[in-house]
Amino acid sequence: MSILLNGNIITPINNSVKEAMEPFEGKALNLKSLGKENQKALKAYKEAIDKIYRTIEAKDEDSIILTSSASEAASQVFMSMYLQYILTGRKNSVIISARASIAEIKLARFLESQGCRVYRIPATIDGTLDVELLKEYLNSKTALVSVPLVDEESGVIQPIEEISAACALQGVPLFCDASGAIGKIPVSVARDEVTFMSFDGSAIGAPKDIAALYIRKDAPEIMPLVFGCDSEQGGLRAEIKDIAKVIGFAKALESAIDALDFDIDDLRDLRDDLETELLKMDNVYSLAPWALRTPDRIIMAFGGVHASMLLERLAQKGVEAYSFATFDNRNFERQSLIDIANLDSGLKHTVVGFSLSLSNTKEEIEEAAKIIKETVSEIRENFSSDLCKESK
Repeated sequence: MSILLNGNIITPINNSVKEAMEPFEGKALNLKSLGKENQKALKAYKEAIDKIYRTIEAKDEDSIILTSSASEAASQVFMSMYLQYILTGRKNSVIISARASIAEIKLARFLESQGCRVYRIPATIDGTLDVELLKEYLNSKTALVSVPLVDEESGVIQPIEEISAACALQGVPLFCDASGAIGKIPVSVARDEVTFMSFDGSAIGAPKDIAALYIRKDAPEIMPLVFGCDSEQGGLRAEIKDIAKVIGFAKALESAIDALDFDIDDLRDLRDDLETELLKMDNVYSLAPWALRTPDRIIMAFGGVHASMLLERLAQKGVEAYSFATFDNRNFERQSLIDIANLDSGLKHTVVGFSLSLSNTKEEIEEAAKIIKETVSEIRENFSSDLCKESK
């Protein structure tokens, strides 16, 4: 049995979610039909949509469309702003975080290939976006600002309210991915005043291949990526919905929000126990301030230990962790946490993260700490630290 410490990347489907989905799985359902089974599904579907609205405190007049992933949602927002504002010459720039997701990095490259200016705002030493620098680049010709609510690697919570206030002064729409925040911290589109927000189910025990895109009532027009029937989510999504997945997604979101009131403090305690134990090792560095992180996340540099080797050895021993340090930097030009922390550049390929979930137990965390410490020691004893030097 694996000890799953990569909950920010993927989680198994919760049992309560499976139970909610079961009555609707594998059935040929048509929400427009008056048949008994279809009307039952329609009622459940409407209840699910209401739950999704409540999860992020959206208003009835706002819109939420269902997508396959947060990446699809980002693509729909970026491409809509490009086609309507940048391609037509009304706007000329986009601002993203220098810590952006892979999807946004690729979208930014595409926009630049089409002549759009893309400004990448770096993080300050505490891992939060440099808001003052953002303000210097923000103006009436900016088509979009995109900043994640939570850094997907480090778990650092970004100052979205301050960023949204700066965007509002210039009349610039703000897109925010909240996938790493749902169930970890309170999420409110009303409080944060974002224009667009994406969130998916991969990290909250929901079925995979389903996510949502929130669109504020006064947002710039969003265009479909695939054109289809206008009756399908206002023409913004062409595919027929998988009713069971929608219901499961909503149930997972509801459970994640409930956990904020009951279980999140226990999760934070387990996280702190693991981090404290790992920091007892020499040449190990915590890369994000405790007070600014979500309660599930640990991100560390293990000096003399290449991240890919540590992940492999841990997986063989039943501990699943994660790392972005294993990505080819030529294709992933994200600002490094090592640079942000002003540490030696030789540590860039030693960064590994652990993301706990509510399913983790105290016994698992104690066992994981033991395995991680043993594995780090084994690698240091048997392999050269040259493995961690950045390739030229």
